[in-house]
Amino acid sequence: MSYPCSTSRGEVSVANRDRYHPSYVRLVEALIAERKSRNVTQVEVAQRMGTTQSFVSKYERREVLMDVLDYVRYCLAIGVEPVEILAKFRWDLTNLSR
Repeated sequence: MSYPCSTSRGEVSVANRDRYHPSYVRLVEALIAERKSRNVTQVEVAQRMGTTQSFVSKYERREVLMDVLDYVRYCLAIGVEPVEILAKFRWDLTNLSR
């Protein structure tokens, strides 16, 4: 698998690699779909999370890797239990080794 972000030595940082992992891409897509299905805007998510709309946008575009706490905050901000999103799809467990 190739990743668009690499170091000057051609190595891919863990954060950049994880942002493009198929499972993470699908997770973010599921969050966006759930947010939109509930008619919640990025501005509303940001207000509920105590952050800015710009930062929510960066999560959704995968410019910033969402950590577990932010994942929980995002889910609660859109009105869904965090486990509901995770239960909606099967994880691609390939290429998870470091």
